[in-house]
Order: sequence, then structure tokens, then C-alpha cells
Amino acid sequence: MPRESPIFSKLKPVVAPPAELNPISQYYVIGKHVGSAGPELVWRIYDALKKSEKKESSLFIFEKRVADKIHKPKRKETITDILRFSARQLDRFKHPKLLTLFHPVEETCDILAFATEPVFGSLANVLGCLEDRLPQNLPPTIREYDFMPIEIKYGLLQLTEGLSFLHYSCKLIHRNICPQSVIINKRGTWKLAGLEFTERCDDTGTMNSVPCQPFTSKLPKMAQPDLDFTAPEVQMSSTCSPYSDMFSLGLLICAIVNNGRSLIEANLSSSTYSKQLDLLEQNLHEILDRVPHHLQEPLQSLLNVDPRRRPNAQNFSMIKYFTDPSIHALQYLDVIQMKDSTHKSHFYHSLKGALPNIPRKLWYQHVLPSLQSELQSPEVLAAALQPLLFIVEESTADEYQTLILPMFRSVFGMPKSVQATVTLLENLDIIMRKTPKADIKADVLPMMYTAFDSTTPQIQSAALHALAQVADFLEENAVRKMILPRTKQVFDSHSGTKVQANALICIEKVIDKLEKTDILDEVLPMLNKARLQDPTILMPVVRIYKHMLGDKRYGLTVNHLASKVMPALIPVVVSPGLNLNQFNCLVELLQEMLNYVSRSQKNKLKLEKLSMASMENHNIEQTTGYPHRPPCLRLESRRTSISMDDVIRQTCSSTSSSPDSNLLRVQATLPGRRHSDNTIQPPRILVAPSSPENSLSRGPSAGNMQMRRHSSANPQDIKFQFIAPKPISPASLGIDYFTSGRGGRRYSATALYNTVGGAGLSPAGSSTSLLKQLGSGVQQLFSSK
Repeated sequence: MPRESPIFSKLKPVVAPPAELNPISQYYVIGKHVGSAGPELVWRIYDALKKSEKKESSLFIFEKRVADKIHKPKRKETITDILRFSARQLDRFKHPKLLTLFHPVEETCDILAFATEPVFGSLANVLGCLEDRLPQNLPPTIREYDFMPIEIKYGLLQLTEGLSFLHYSCKLIHRNICPQSVIINKRGTWKLAGLEFTERCDDTGTMNSVPCQPFTSKLPKMAQPDLDFTAPEVQMSSTCSPYSDMFSLGLLICAIVNNGRSLIEANLSSSTYSKQLDLLEQNLHEILDRVPHHLQEPLQSLLNVDPRRRPNAQNFSMIKYFTDPSIHALQYLDVIQMKDSTHKSHFYHSLKGALPNIPRKLWYQHVLPSLQSELQSPEVLAAALQPLLFIVEESTADEYQTLILPMFRSVFGMPKSVQATVTLLENLDIIMRKTPKADIKADVLPMMYTAFDSTTPQIQSAALHALAQVADFLEENAVRKMILPRTKQVFDSHSGTKVQANALICIEKVIDKLEKTDILDEVLPMLNKARLQDPTILMPVVRIYKHMLGDKRYGLTVNHLASKVMPALIPVVVSPGLNLNQFNCLVELLQEMLNYVSRSQKNKLKLEKLSMASMENHNIEQTTGYPHRPPCLRLESRRTSISMDDVIRQTCSSTSSSPDSNLLRVQATLPGRRHSDNTIQPPRILVAPSSPENSLSRGPSAGNMQMRRHSSANPQDIKFQFIAPKPISPASLGIDYFTSGRGGRRYSATALYNTVGGAGLSPAGSSTSLLKQLGSGVQQLFSSK
């Protein structure tokens, strides 16, 4: 499973007691033990931190007491000489494929130590080689580490190119290619080390054989190459050549796919080695199906007993197995620091396309460290941001905040080129999705405000685009006083489609943070100036209008819609530049606007109609004598009641034979008669209490009934007590009864009935006699006048 990259981990200083008295402890803080390497794993590897530069490193420490069991002092000194020589060789021959030395070897009577680049461990530690004979107390991370296929491919290519450098540039034969000599740094790169037993190549021909010392039991095993990875010619004929290293490389490949076990397990015995060599071809066929397809045939060539049939390092590096763009990208990262800015920029642009084929583990182990060093270079920053932003987009929030953001923070505030600034702003949405809110306000927003202050059109346009991503984090005051004026300025001063579209998108995102006056004074004029024929500009305008229609606080009035907005949008419907989706959005908006205008106008006209009707009713009521009626009162039907006038009119309109016909004359003598609004179905006459002795003069009883209009009693419920009638004369009726008070006075038949003494009427002719006498008396009254 992928390990956590120690590149970003904090070193916990722990002084290693063996190196406490070594001079190297003056320069480095020594941490925990992480691995081992070298012949018989005699080098112990520790994490370290350089004190002066706070630079992460590793220390290789050899404790001389390990060789105390060798009784011969001369042999003990030989082991020290060999290990010292190895460290000096690394200092002498520097190459990206070899382990990088940071500090030369320091020696005391007890310790040999030197510092290198940060190291994860040796290949032997990961494969578990020599674990049965030399158990190592190593951290669990290295025990649980599993190689991915691309890591193996990349590692083998690294070793092949390292050998090519030694063979052709340094004229050296390594002689000890084995898992103990391969170091894996913390970027995941395999580095060649273990130069203890190197031999010079033949001066007459690099690939010619030279004499060498075979493995023997007479020498300490830690002072000799690993017999399990030794070429046959070395052991059988005491000669070696660069082809011998290629045979050892073939055995190393077999050990990687065979759980760390070589095809030759000699157990430190020369005789056993010879027997195992005879079984080499058989053992190879047993594991060949575990080897990648394109590596099987080259591997068989490497393990050929005849050295001349083996490929050299240069030829082996060009086999189809290594033809992989991802591998070459990782290789270039190892040497990119030696390239100029132009080559770096060109490579980083192409690296983005190779990243999908590189495992995520290698992004953090290998790619990010290279990018980190480029983030401080303004010339290369714009190109380096391309693969970095891809990694940010594909990483989880935890990976981003833990591994990427710490080195990304410096980019926000540092001076950047125009291209770098534009690249960062245009991809700000990628960063926003992973960055915590606190870091957005502390790092991202200040960079945004600085970009708005720029006078470079490209940066202004990119800032408008980026603003849409951070709109939710902006304060209203900043939007109104800085963002809106600068956006309007950019919109007015640039006629480019992209700039104006970005400005409108910016307005769309921040419109909810604006006041109504800002919208009326700034936003609506911008919308009126927009070139609506261009779909790129049209769609933000459509979305803004659609948003404003949903809330009255934006100040989008009916008059503005009908007179300015819709006349500008309607011609765009037939624009040939619109696709189907854009056309549908525009038509939908126009339909909403038309519905909005229609509803508003209908409501307005209805209110005006009601107001006019109310005014007319009020005027009619004033002309018909109803000043007391409220102006808004509406009567569904006119209801009239039967009063004294009604009785007279109905009586007079009856047939001439009726004895009550004289009552018709009453209406002519009583002009301005008003009808009541109360309608009763049958006439209801309530008989007021009276006495036969009382006359029609205005006595107490009559005074109490002056304003009485109509009765609500049912005629069927009235019970009359008839008394013999008395003669009625106009004088007895009381002329003041009819003439006193206001003009248009109402008369109650009930009151009149009480006055004339209805108790005197006979049951049979009571109604007719009463009306007849009443009609005669009234006629005499007016005719006498």
C-alpha cells in the first residue's frame, strides 16, 4: 500500500548514540533508523536534518564494532577501507542515477558516517533479502511497501542508465549489482550505490574483460560482492567486464519478481554456486511467467552464460519494455534541475498529459518535489502550474491540505508573471473546491483584490472570471465599492467578447450583494449596452434578467421591461448564432416578461375600473338624496317599502268602482316623496298604542311616532278591536299633523290609524271605511286651502 511521503513529514530529532561523537553530528540532527545497505547490510541509514539549511537528509553510519568478531585486525581494517572507498567514489562520480552525496565521509575511531539525499531504504530492505541471516529492526512502512509495475519499470531503467554512466563515462565496472547496492530515495527513485568493489575497464576496449577477485571463503563476506548475484565468468575464470554487471542486473530482476530470492542461492559457498549455475535455465523458466511480456526475452539474453551474447547497458535501455511516456517523464524530472528555463517550461506543459498514466503515489513522491522547486522561479512558474493544478484537481481534500497547500501558499502572495497570474486565476475554481474557508480569506481573496488593481487587460479579464468562483466569500462592502466599479470599468473599456462576457458573469454572481440603487445606476445600463447578438454575452444577460424577475427588490419595473428590455431582446430570437438551448432560454425569458407585464397591467386596469365605478356610485347617491350612504357601499337590489304614500297610490290606481279610489289624489299633494330601501314582502303595519279618545293632534302618542317609517309586523298577526266609528273631520285630523316639520315628511299609516281611532271600525268594512274617510278628509283639507 502507498506510504505517506516523508518529504513533508516532520523529522523528530533523536540523537543516535553511535554517531554522537562523530564530527558529522555538528552539522546534522540525527533521527530514527529507517534502513540498511551495503555488503551484508553494514551501513545503517538514519533520517537527518541539516542544521544550517533545515534540509532533509539521510546519514549512512558504519559502526566498526560490527567487525569485532573478525579476529584478524588487518581484515577489520580492510572492511573499513572498502566502505570508506565506497563513500569517496560517490563523492567523486556524481550523476542523477547515482546516490547523491550531501556531506563527505567523516571518520572517528569507532564510526564512519556520511550524508546523502533523503533515503527511504534499500531495495534489500523492501524485498526482505538476507532477513533470515541478518534480521533488521526496520519500521513497518518499509516492510509493508509493495512496488507498483511502473515503479519497477522506472527503477530498472534508472539502474540501467546508471550502469551506462559507469561503463562508458567513468570506465568502471560495478561488480556488485544486488539489492543491497540499490537505494530508494524518498521520491521513489532507485539510485545506484555500493561502489565498494568497482574495477577499472580495460584501456584498450571498454567491453573487454579484466582480472578480478572471485568470491572466496578466505575473506570476510562483508569484504566481498554478494555471491548470489555474481556473474559466472567472475567466479569461474576470475575475469569481469561491463557484461558481468548486466548478468547481475538480470539476477536482480529475477529477485524482484521472486520475492527477493535470486535464481542462484549459493549460501556463501563456491561449490554450491557451481551447482546452482547449472540449474539457472530451469529456474528461469519457472518464474518467467511472472516477468512482464516485453521483458521476458531481454531477461533471457541478460542471463546468457556467454558474456558476448548479453546486451550492453545502452542497448538494454532501448528495449520496448521501457518505451513508456510516463517513464520518460519521470526520468526527465530527475535531471530537470540541470535544464534551462525554456526546456523546463516546455517539459512542464507536456507533463500534464503524462500525469494520468503515472500512479498517484508517484505524484506525491516524485512529481511534487520537482514542482516545488519551480514554484519559486517566476520564469517557470506559469508552466509548472499546469501539472500542479491537475494534481490539485485529482487529489482528495485531505491530500491537498496536507501535501500541496503548504507549498502552494507561497504562490498566492509572491510576484508572478502575467501568464502565471492568468493561469492561477482561470483555474481558481479547482483550488476553491479543496481550500479551507480560512485559507480562502487569508490567501486567495488578497490575491484576487490585487489582480483587480492590475491594469493588464489579461489579468483583469481573468480576475473577472475568477470572481465568480469566490463570490460567496466576498463581503458586500467590497463588492459595492471595489468589485462593481472595476467590473463596470472593464466592461466599458473593452469591447472584446470574452471580457464583456466575464464581466456580466461576474455581475450575475454578485448581484445578490448589491443594493437597488446599484442595480438601477450601474447594472441596468451595462445590460442595455451589452451586444446581445453574441450568444456568449446574451446568455449571462438572460440569466441576470431571469434572476431579477423573481424579486421586486431589484427594481425591474414594467415600464422598463416593456420599453427597453423586451424591444432589445425580441430581435435576438431570430439570430442565426443561437443554438436550440440558447433559443429556448431566451424565449422562456421573454414569455415570463410578457406574463409579468400582462399581470401588472390587468391588475392596474381592474383597480382603475373599480375606482371609476365607485366614483359614479358616489355621484348617483348624492343626486338621489342619499348623502349618508358610504361611497363604496354597493346594493345588489333596490328594496322599497310600503308607506302612507304607497297606500294612497295603490288605492288611487285601483278600479273606479273601488270605494278607496279617492286616495289617488294624495300623491299629487305630497311631492318629493322618498321610498325606503327596506323591502317587505307583504305590508306590515304595526299598530301604535292609542286611545279612542285621543285625536290626531300632536299628543304624547303622536309625538313618539313622528320619525317612525315602516312597520315590520305581519298584517296577519294584527288583531283589531273595532269600536263604532266617530265622524272624522279635517279639523279632527289635525292639520298640523300633515304640515308641520320638514318637507318630504314621512307619514305612517299606523299613526294615522291610531289617531282616527281604528277601534270604531266594524270588522267587515273596517279597511274600506277607514280609507274612504281618510280620502274624503284629505280632499276637503287641500280643497279648502
